[in-house]
Amino acid sequence: MKCYRNRIEDGPFLHYRNKHVSQWRLHLSVGLLCGILLAIWNGLGSLNATVDWSVHFANEPIARPFKVPGPDSLCPPFASGDTERINFIESTGEECLTPRQACGVESAARANSQMDIKVYLNVAKIGPPGWDDLLRRPGRVRSCSFNQMLGSEFSNVEMIRENFTSILENSPFRPLIESGNFHTSHWSVVQVSDAIRLLLLQKYGGYYLDFDNIVFRSLHCLRNGFSYLEEHPNIENGIMVMDKNHPFLSFLIRYLMQTYNPKARVSLGPPAFGKAFKLFCQVNDPLFKSGLHQCLASSNLTLYHPDSFFPVRHYELGHFYSTTWEGLNVQKMEHAYLTHVYLSSWGRKVHPNSLYSRLARQYCPNVWHLTKESNIPLGF
Repeated sequence: MKCYRNRIEDGPFLHYRNKHVSQWRLHLSVGLLCGILLAIWNGLGSLNATVDWSVHFANEPIARPFKVPGPDSLCPPFASGDTERINFIESTGEECLTPRQACGVESAARANSQMDIKVYLNVAKIGPPGWDDLLRRPGRVRSCSFNQMLGSEFSNVEMIRENFTSILENSPFRPLIESGNFHTSHWSVVQVSDAIRLLLLQKYGGYYLDFDNIVFRSLHCLRNGFSYLEEHPNIENGIMVMDKNHPFLSFLIRYLMQTYNPKARVSLGPPAFGKAFKLFCQVNDPLFKSGLHQCLASSNLTLYHPDSFFPVRHYELGHFYSTTWEGLNVQKMEHAYLTHVYLSSWGRKVHPNSLYSRLARQYCPNVWHLTKESNIPLGF
């Protein structure tokens, strides 16, 4: 039996099998590579495409902009001690904003004229670009005309160019720069953004908002809190409000440094955020509930109900891109300060009569019209 087995393993059958398995793997790899390169080529080529807005939907009446139901403000008048600052972060190293990024900034500036809107732009790219950064899709084509419009039309908006590497080198995140993890991780852009937002809040306080939010109402009356997912013990770090030097921020940064995994996209994001919150506020329930929590260092943190920031849940995201919104409970927006528009930053196409487009025309009209008038490739 042993001789027979050796004869089979050493004979022509093994050579034949290995030869053709290797060829099969090679053909598959080449096919996948060609598909990726073709997609990138098509995406880059679309930069030369234009959208003729005058005829694109000429045969279809455009619905009116959509104003969310409920009062114009959920906050009392601005008072001393209220939150005064909103921070946005562009970590890719690109100088110019996309229309959908600019929409988030304009909506925040319009609804919060008494607050300072700071847009931080990284001057030095960190790490390799993600594959999706190489593609050009609707709403993802950048133009510095958006930066210029925001700076000229809104006195409370300031564009700030910073070297994010220098900020990280002078922070508790320095070991991740020195080790090369931030420079080599495929998710470096996401992870750097997750780190920088915490450092900005620690130094200046205020809000951090992802660009893919549309702000409906004033935010100045909220302090020291964030929201969560109802079905997972995760804290959403795309919308946060904190006092500067709040003890939770230093606790969270130390925790993230201990659990960091360069191969995990959200290693510094919602799952770890949720675990750190549970430790800091001694929460034992498997899932989160809204309300005020008394935490370590004699501090308080508030978990805001998801309806406050996510009136359209992630499993309802299709309604943003639909023209009918059938089955969506729009009344949830009555008590929402803003909404996170899922998948907008990924370049999903939007119809002018979709919920997303109608919200944009209501809450960031300057960006919408600039996209149209400037004939930005692939449009809003």
